[in-house]
Amino acid sequence: MSRLIYHLDRMMLAGTPVVRWIDGLLLLVGALGAFQFVPGHFFTTGLCLVLFASFIWLRRHWRSRDYVQFVESPTPSVTPQPLTPKDSVPIHASGYFTVEEKSERFTWLQGYFRTFATREHAVICLVQPKRFLLAEWPEKDVGMWYVFFFPKSVRSIRYGTVSYGRNTQTCLAIEHEILIPKRGRFSRERTVQETVLLASPTEEDTRRILADLLHDTHAKNEAAKPSKPLQPAPDPARNGQVKIPIESTRRLD
Repeated sequence: MSRLIYHLDRMMLAGTPVVRWIDGLLLLVGALGAFQFVPGHFFTTGLCLVLFASFIWLRRHWRSRDYVQFVESPTPSVTPQPLTPKDSVPIHASGYFTVEEKSERFTWLQGYFRTFATREHAVICLVQPKRFLLAEWPEKDVGMWYVFFFPKSVRSIRYGTVSYGRNTQTCLAIEHEILIPKRGRFSRERTVQETVLLASPTEEDTRRILADLLHDTHAKNEAAKPSKPLQPAPDPARNGQVKIPIESTRRLD
């Protein structure tokens, strides 16, 4: 159900989202039923209103969850291990994406997770053209989309599974801060918290990403530890370890 609603919400027909066409059709049939232009009269009108309200509720319900269902589970024990800049871990990502000056929310985009030498993390995904009959995805959405974040912006990492339609995979829910630049005359720069879901085809890939992220936490904790004060070197003269040459002594008698 979530997958169907997601595609209906994104696809356009004659420049209008498909969901708007469905809304209009339900209201039109309901109005025709009220004026007895279609069989059923008030029953048809009531049924269309129920379907209209249910359709709106379903869209809002799944839209607030990025059309996926995440179930948290205990985080497995892994040894912190950074990825090399050449490593690319395959993922399906859901959340808030940006490219140049554009931003959009997407669900279950196929792509890769990478970490650069600067320890900046990147989710790199591709939106491919999709079409169903006369409806298609907006052309402005087609292309590469990204999620970038540094270790200092990560607020929490949760482990679990995520379901999208009939697909269920192990997943990491990474909550991080995003700086929204000023756009327009009356807007202002602000910082918001977003959660990107990284689902992996195998649990091994999920653990590799987790180990890479935990490496940042481990390094941060090590840097925050207070350094041990240097112990002063013992004074040899105080513990009798200084040997005085016999030639340098004088008789006092």
